[in-house]
Amino acid sequence: MSHHKIEFKQVQFTYKDGNRAVEDMTFSVGHGESIGIIGANGAGKSTLLKLLVGIMMPEKGEIHVGNLQLSKKTLPFVRREIGFTFQEADHQLFMNTVYDDVAFGPRNLGMEEDEVEKTVAHALETVGALHLKERASYRLSGGEKRNVAIATVLAMEPNILVMDEPTSGLDPKARRRLIELLKQFEHTKLIATHDLDMVLDLCDRVIVLHEGKCVRDGKTRELLEDAEFLESCSLEKPLSLTCWSGHEEIGG
Repeated sequence: MSHHKIEFKQVQFTYKDGNRAVEDMTFSVGHGESIGIIGANGAGKSTLLKLLVGIMMPEKGEIHVGNLQLSKKTLPFVRREIGFTFQEADHQLFMNTVYDDVAFGPRNLGMEEDEVEKTVAHALETVGALHLKERASYRLSGGEKRNVAIATVLAMEPNILVMDEPTSGLDPKARRRLIELLKQFEHTKLIATHDLDMVLDLCDRVIVLHEGKCVRDGKTRELLEDAEFLESCSLEKPLSLTCWSGHEEIGG
């Protein structure tokens, strides 16, 4: 796999009900980039991520990860490169304990149990959740579940992190902890979210989706300060930019 590059070339996907969720999607992601995927409900964000990780396959176009074109044949190799966290952390946590949830992936790869133990400990320590390893996953708080879900991904040692609404359902403290955690990761990151303040904190670049199409791709702050454009896509400026603008007006 070369340089962890991602490329979409004229990708299209239509659901069985006739809803074309992704149309003529073309963009590329370079090694180490942190990119926010934003758009109103139904814009195609989650569909785009599911196409990238092979949960669904495009009806037209090509998706490349590194030097591999995504297909049923290459999917196992692509999934070794990409760690995907679902919008609902519960979808990734199904074993009896946190330890077993994080160990699930490495064990499926045939890793020896002593190596599994080291890998699990490192992944949980990275997200600040080592103390939870013997707990039942279903008893965790929303923030704890989110961190453990990320640990299940890190245990597979991916080069690319793909996250669907990672701050959904988190209280302000858990949200801030997650953002600070993600800032430490040097992975290539694609984050689909409604949380535009998080995008402002984490992402150098933003891709805006509207009705299944990529309507803009640019630098985060410049794009998120364009209130007229955001409104045309049923989005609003991040609260932090709105507050700062108001402060400047009062001060002036």
